[in-house]
Amino acid sequence: MRICLVSNARIPPPLYGGIERVVQWLAQDLTAMGHAVTLVARSGSALPGVACIAAESAAEVLQRLPPADIYHFHGWPPPDDFPRPWLYTLHGNEPQPQPARTIGISADHARRHGLKTFVHNGVDPAEFTFRAAKQDHLLFFSKVRRRVKGAPRALRLARAHHRKLVVAGGYRLDLLKVGGFWRSLHPSISFRGEVGGARKAELFADATALLFPIAWDEPFGLVVVEALLSGTPVIATPRGAMPELVPPQAGALFTEDTEFGAALEHAARCRPQDCRNWAMERFSSAVCARNHLVLYQRILDGENVF
Repeated sequence: MRICLVSNARIPPPLYGGIERVVQWLAQDLTAMGHAVTLVARSGSALPGVACIAAESAAEVLQRLPPADIYHFHGWPPPDDFPRPWLYTLHGNEPQPQPARTIGISADHARRHGLKTFVHNGVDPAEFTFRAAKQDHLLFFSKVRRRVKGAPRALRLARAHHRKLVVAGGYRLDLLKVGGFWRSLHPSISFRGEVGGARKAELFADATALLFPIAWDEPFGLVVVEALLSGTPVIATPRGAMPELVPPQAGALFTEDTEFGAALEHAARCRPQDCRNWAMERFSSAVCARNHLVLYQRILDGENVF
């Protein structure tokens, strides 16, 4: 199949990226499966085996699209009357209306945006390290400065339960904006800043559990899958896609602070191999690519998936 992926970012991202990495992994896995993939994205984009075309705006995309069997937009969606087979993946929580041929990235995400179809994101397991023997600390890995990610709550819970906590995805000073700065001044709390690559993989592999106490409806949650692929259970609040990503064998969900102790005990009983197996079977980048191929074929066959 000739597949054209469109992104309004540079692929791969120079540092950490969310949507950018999903597009990168999708392109790589589709190529590995023998499909001809073209990526239309911002200048500087380059992936082995993938033809890359530079574009800096939606208008340039429409001018530079190559011949393809299907066009998959992850940014800069075309007009609804675009005359070729296409779809648009909504990655965030955005107000309606969306483009006419939009899909979501989780069942909850699709439901909340009135979408008929979704395909779960996928993560490349080769970028993460499975480790069964864990160190004695919890991990918070999200944007510290984003209040809805719950860094202050993670600090409060870790301190209340006398657990060491490693914080990544921001800096201690970010807490001056969202709260928890003074609580963070304790030997049991350490900050690692913005990390990626091998350092990120080590953080996920070492942790006893990932804390993900979000206060918003997360469309998907890549870090959750990254932790599970590393054999690390997840303790999260049941918002957004979390019930789809975190089953009892791979972690625990809690709502009230009073429930956290039981969640912590449950996560400690989860087997690292079970966490990884769950994620590999459902949320690897190869599974994501295969699921997209099925959807592409349904669209090409004229099925109404939107």
